[in-house]
Amino acid sequence: MRKHKFYKAFTLIELLVVIAIIGILAALLLPVLAQAKEHAQRIKCTANEKQLGLGFQLFLSDHNDLYPPTAYSTGAYMYQITWDKYIHSYIGGHDAPADLILGIMQNSNAVPLVLKCPADRITTSIDYANYVQRRSYAMNFGGTITNPRQPLPVPGNIPRGVGVYINPEDGSVPPWDPPGFKSSAVQDNAGTILLCELPNGRNVAGNDWPSFCAGPGTGVPGWSGVDQDCVQLAPPKSSTVLNYGAASFGLHDKRFNYLFHDGHVSTLRPKDTVGSGNTNNPLGMWTMRKGD
Repeated sequence: MRKHKFYKAFTLIELLVVIAIIGILAALLLPVLAQAKEHAQRIKCTANEKQLGLGFQLFLSDHNDLYPPTAYSTGAYMYQITWDKYIHSYIGGHDAPADLILGIMQNSNAVPLVLKCPADRITTSIDYANYVQRRSYAMNFGGTITNPRQPLPVPGNIPRGVGVYINPEDGSVPPWDPPGFKSSAVQDNAGTILLCELPNGRNVAGNDWPSFCAGPGTGVPGWSGVDQDCVQLAPPKSSTVLNYGAASFGLHDKRFNYLFHDGHVSTLRPKDTVGSGNTNNPLGMWTMRKGD
């Protein structure tokens, strides 16, 4: 008589137990993997800002120790040179100066990759630019002037950032050697913000508005020339405002990366940057002064 071999198989209960264990392990591992990805994005964002800081230092050495303005704009859609254009050749850009003066960088392949944080993945943008042209960073606001010959501004009678917005609106071609703050104007290089993250759909490479940041928000400082587009955490007041900072505050675990004038980058809670001021009227790291 032929003997039959019997093979032991898993019972239904055993299979369900194995599936349950796999599900539990996956639930435990997914947050860890998400945190690892977030950490990697934060490191990449930090590296971006450090490279941008080197670009500013090279600009200083070539321009009599003067910082570039955040933007020099003489027209609404053309004749704009923003801070990222002034340092364009120092950060891997290859567009010609004749193309750079014409407002938004139309050729997305010409936008240096260091201008976008890898965690900045919300695709909201203005209708005349696309997501790949976006810029994640902005200069610390230094006030607005409409005549490049007038003295540099002091918003609220306090020397704030070096990011001056020069806006004569006369249709002239902006200069590649613009007026700006001397590096010696900054009293505390290790404690003064040069560049910060500004999650905003209008923050597009080559666009003058908003190429600067006036503080954390959520309110808007009462200085001339700023609105809700110009702070990090302002909620949109209407469909025309593309500030999504409040929605994307978790980009770096409810923190933002900040580049300082000495070249270091810190990941900080916005409320920890304002010193003796507040988030709607920042002092501390947002001014050139020591001890405020």
